[in-house]
Amino acid sequence: MRLKALVLSLGLACVAHNVAAQTTSNASLPIQAGTRVRVTTPTMVSPLIANFLEQRGDTVVFIEDGRGRGVWSFGLAQIDKIETTAGETGRSKSAMKKGALIGGAIGLATGLIFASTFDPSSDNRKYSRMQTGIVTGLAGAGFGFFIGSLVSTERWVSVPLPKQFTNLPTVGAGFRIGLGR
Repeated sequence: MRLKALVLSLGLACVAHNVAAQTTSNASLPIQAGTRVRVTTPTMVSPLIANFLEQRGDTVVFIEDGRGRGVWSFGLAQIDKIETTAGETGRSKSAMKKGALIGGAIGLATGLIFASTFDPSSDNRKYSRMQTGIVTGLAGAGFGFFIGSLVSTERWVSVPLPKQFTNLPTVGAGFRIGLGR
C-alpha cells in the first residue's frame, strides 16, 4: 500500500514538473523585438535599460543601451519587473525641485556677496545682507524651478510577466503545485 502511494506521488510529481516546464516555455512576453525596456532583477543594483532582442524559451535576451553595450540574458523567474518606454513626459518633479534648490542657493550666495561688496554712492544708504540674500535666493529658486520644468523625462509602463507553475515539496508527504507571479 505504501509502495503504491510512493509510486503515485512520484508519478504526479513528474507530470507536474513536465506541465510546469511546458507551460513556462510557451509563455511569452508581449514585447516586440527592438523595444526599449527597463528590467529590474534582484541581482542587479540598478535597473537595466536595454533593447529587447528575443525570448528563447524561459530566457529573455536584451542588448544594453549606453556605454556598456553588452548582451544580457535573464530567466523569466529572475525578473522582478519589466517596463517599456511610453515616450517623453514633461515637467519632471525631481528636476523642478533640483532646479529650485540649485537656483535658490546660487541666488542666495549672489545676493549676500552683492550686498557685502557693493558700495552705494550715497553714504546714508546700505544694503541689508539678509534681505538682499532672501530676495535674490527666491528669485534664483523661481528661475531654477522654471528651468527644471523644461526638462523632460522618460515615462515607463509596466509589462505583465507571464504566470508560471511551480511544484514545491511540502513537509510530510507529496508535493504542492502553485501558480506564481
